[in-house]
Order: sequence, then structure tokens, then C-alpha cells
Amino acid sequence: MKIQNRIALIFTFLTAGIILSLSVFIYIFASESISASFFHRLEVRSDIVGHAALIKNQSRTSIYYDIKEKHLGDLPYEQHQIIWKNDVKKADSLRKKLPLPQSFYDAIVRKQPARFFQNDTSYVGLNIIQSGENIIVLSSAVDLYGLEEMENLKKLLVTGFFISLVFVFTFGKFFSNQIFQPIRQIIRNVKGISAHNLNQRLKVDNKKDEISDLSHTFNDMLDRLEITFEIQNNFVSNASHEFKTPLTIISGEAQLGLSVSGISDIAKDSFRTIFRESEKLEHLTNSMLSLAQTGFDGKKEQWEEIRIDELILEVKATADQIMPGNGVMINFDELPDNEENLVVYGNETLLKAAFSNIVLNSCKYSDNKFVHVVIKSDETYVIIEITDEGIGIPDREIAQIFVPFFRASNTEKYKGYGIGLPLTNNIIKLHQGSIVVKSEVGIGTTFTVYLPFG
Repeated sequence: MKIQNRIALIFTFLTAGIILSLSVFIYIFASESISASFFHRLEVRSDIVGHAALIKNQSRTSIYYDIKEKHLGDLPYEQHQIIWKNDVKKADSLRKKLPLPQSFYDAIVRKQPARFFQNDTSYVGLNIIQSGENIIVLSSAVDLYGLEEMENLKKLLVTGFFISLVFVFTFGKFFSNQIFQPIRQIIRNVKGISAHNLNQRLKVDNKKDEISDLSHTFNDMLDRLEITFEIQNNFVSNASHEFKTPLTIISGEAQLGLSVSGISDIAKDSFRTIFRESEKLEHLTNSMLSLAQTGFDGKKEQWEEIRIDELILEVKATADQIMPGNGVMINFDELPDNEENLVVYGNETLLKAAFSNIVLNSCKYSDNKFVHVVIKSDETYVIIEITDEGIGIPDREIAQIFVPFFRASNTEKYKGYGIGLPLTNNIIKLHQGSIVVKSEVGIGTTFTVYLPFG
């Protein structure tokens, strides 16, 4: 997941937590406020009913009920129970009928406000004393309007919560996209810089922020890389000429010495050794220079679209010239139906050298037994499998075969310098590909090369 998407999600989750906490607070506050208001209204009615019951004069009693009816009205499912001080039986019966907590009744006895809510019903209890008379009034009612208000508030908060999440994520993604726009610009510029154009630099704004510091850091790194690559390029170019000249002279002098008549056998053996070793040194020098050049793309070769099946046929022709009688067999049965899946973008000379190294190694280390080459593809890569029936590579040494000058412990009788496979690996990496090696000693080795479509 991209960082900007992560930031948008984190911002959304944090905001969601804040909105959810605020919504819960609003809901609880509104619920307690509505509940307290309803309890108060119920207590006022309970108080009126209690005082009306204590008055002996019927006309005055009716006045209490008229006031309650005209100015207060009845609450939904409003009920009142009056218990006189000496009516113990009624009190016990009411307790059984209304199983309210003991703390509720204890508060009534202590003449404190007694309130209780259960199953959408609100209960209040009053202990009223007037003219030496003492009664307890138990009242109950249902706040239908308040319950409806709380249900509407809950729906509003839930709907608002989800709608706000959509807006928060949308705006969070928009702002994170704006914030990361300079970084994406840096990535595009850096991707366009290679060994061919190391002189390019990133644009640096006058803003003294982290993005500006990052651009400065990249430019400083490019300065150091350009100097290093230029030194290496000059070395490779000069070494290519300076090494070949003395080696050619040494080889020529050795051949001239061998052509002189009358010299001793010891001298001839020395000249043969000099000539043989000079050839080895020349081959080794050329290989090292090729390895160095592929390491930084110093050749600046032309790149173009290449069909892998045609390239492998050319590799087979090269192998036939170098090692006549080889057992290389190309299997075209798994070629993709779409010919575009056989095309890669790269340098033909380098790729031919890479595959030739693998194929010739397979022929050499299998003593010209069969070498099977299969070409196929998946959704992203052209896949070339090269399998031999040779000596194999010990498990503990497979990871080192792409190290320059390394040779497996079971290759003593075979001539080589440990340059071919590192060179091949550099070339494949240069083409954004990869190599997977599977091997078993005494059975053979399989090289699987993955190259992206052109």
C-alpha cells in the first residue's frame, strides 16, 4: 500500500475515533438530559396527586386535579399508587407487584428523591407529610416522545458518522495526494536518470522544507556517482587499449621466438608457455573489461526490440561453430500464441553473449550431452529454461556462482576463469530480468531466465 493511502486511512481512523467519541458523548448527554426532564415532570404530577389525596375537602382536592389536567396533562401510561403510613399490607403487595430495587424504597424512606428506569418505564417515589399525615406516592409513566427523540438522534448520529467517514477519507486522500506530489515528481525525475545522462539534476525549489533537502541530497549523490562513473569509464576505455597492446607484443614475440631455428628445446618450451599464458591473460582481460562495462553500461550500445526465439536460434548456431557435435535441443512446443510475448527490449549483442555463456557452459560441463532449451512466457516475462545433464553444482556453492572468479569445487578438470556467469548475470540485470538456478550434483543444472516483455 502506498504511503499516501496509508496516511489517508490513518487520518480517517483517527477522525472516525474522534467523531465516534463525540457522538457517544452527545447521545449519553441527551439521554440523561431527557430522562432528568421527564423524571422532573413525573415528580411534579406525583406531588400534586399526593397532596390532593391528603386533603379531606373534596372541593379543594378537585382543584388540584383541575390544575394538573389543565396545565400539566397526563403522561403516556401514567399511573399513581398511594400508600398510607399504616397500610402495611398494601405496601407489601405493591413491592411484590413492582419488583424495584431495595435502594429505591430506601431512598423514599429517607425522604430523598427516588428514581428508577426499567423497560422504557420511568418510576418515581415521594414521601409526603402534610397536617400530620404521611403517605408514599409511587408514580410511573412512559416517555414515548423522549424515546422517539433518542431513536431519531441515534439514527442521525449513525448516518452522520458514516457520511462523515466518506468525506474525511475523500478529503484525506486529496490532501495526501497534494502533499506527495513533489515526491512523485522526484521519483519520475530519478527514474529518468541513468548512466547515459548522469549530468541531469533534480529541480530544487527555494522552499526550505524536507522535499528541498531530499532533492539536494539526491543531487549530491548524483555528483558523486557521475565522478565515480567517469573515472571507471575512463579506466575501462584506457585499459582496453593499454592492456591489449603489450599482450599483443608478448604474444607476437613468443611466436617469433618459436619460429627461430636452432634454439634449444628448453627455450622453445619457454616460448610456448609464454604464448599460451599470454592468450589466457588476453582472454581474461577481455572478460574482465566486458564484466566492468556491463556493470555500468559504459558501452552505450543500441537497444531495440528483440525476438527471443530468433536470438536463441542464433545462440545455437554460435554453439555449433564453437563446439561441433553439441547436444543443444530447442523445444518450441510451449511458445506463447501471442508473438508479442516473445519480444523484449534490449541489446542483441549483450543478450546473445549472456545466453551463449549459459549454453556453452551447459555443453562444457555435461561433456556434450543433451542440453534442453525451452521458451515460454507468463503474464509478465519471457521465460527461457536451459537444462543440462552435467556434473551439477553443490548446494552450498550455488549462491556463489555469480561471484567473479568463483569456480565450483567439482570443475577442476574443466578450463575456465569464473567470469562467464557473473557477466551473464550483469547483462540480465541490465535488462531488468533475473536468473534462477536449480542444480543437483551428478544429475544436471537448470538455468531459468526471466526477461520482461519489451
